[in-house]
Amino acid sequence: MGKNTEVKRTWRDNIFRHLFKEEGNFVEMYEAFTGKKLLPEEIEFSNTDSIVMSKDLKNDVAFITKEGKFIFLVEHQSTKCPNIGLRLLIYYGELLKMHIQKHGLYIYGTAPIKYPKAEFFVAYNGKSPWLGDDCIVAGDVTINVRIVDINYDKLQIQESSNALSGYAYLVKQIEYYTAKQGLAPGLAADKALKDCRNAGYLMDYVDKEEFLTMVTEVWTIEKQAADRERWAREEEKAKAEKKIKADKLEIAKSLINSAVSVDIITNSTKLSKAEILKLKSELKV
Repeated sequence: MGKNTEVKRTWRDNIFRHLFKEEGNFVEMYEAFTGKKLLPEEIEFSNTDSIVMSKDLKNDVAFITKEGKFIFLVEHQSTKCPNIGLRLLIYYGELLKMHIQKHGLYIYGTAPIKYPKAEFFVAYNGKSPWLGDDCIVAGDVTINVRIVDINYDKLQIQESSNALSGYAYLVKQIEYYTAKQGLAPGLAADKALKDCRNAGYLMDYVDKEEFLTMVTEVWTIEKQAADRERWAREEEKAKAEKKIKADKLEIAKSLINSAVSVDIITNSTKLSKAEILKLKSELKV
């Protein structure tokens, strides 16, 4: 990565999803959050990429136990969000729909069906404290969401082999080099990745091209969409300016034909004298 490369705005989310959609890394994180041990073979992966309500509403990581008793939903946040409970509840509902369809469960029958209960977590690495576990979702609906501070200095486990520790360390180092030393984002990412290598963090990832692209600026779908919106605004602005200019020229033509002086036409239309004289020449007035 070169020093002119920019860090992606969503690099934290991208890395988090990449790391903790792997069962081994997830069970490590789950143990860090709850103190409970799971084995990778006890859970099955849920592809939450298909759970998209809009461009900006998408679950980060979710797993379900193979016996179908629990769904674990984890959202990564670097800023406080009072609506996180509502988002998690939406994701839970969508995962339940997938579970019901997958197992052919009939929800309109008279017999109660068994379905996975949910455990909700927020992996938080923002700067301001975010206290409290209960998130009021909507109206009278309340769910319990456990907010876990995953800033590196707050982690109880800082082992080099632990993916959560490695992720937290990488975030800490990138933020240090950008905020404290004022380095360009790409150079900060380079130095942070070298620090990870030296400290033994994320050794299975730091040299993989796929992983590197997650912390560097690439032309993402989001960026393309933002660029298209900007181009559309610029095009609309250019069209508007072209129409205004055409209207001014029509007014100027009318004034020229009425034998109004060049100075008055210039003041009235804000066209330059050169433009007025050129127009008079074309009109042969």
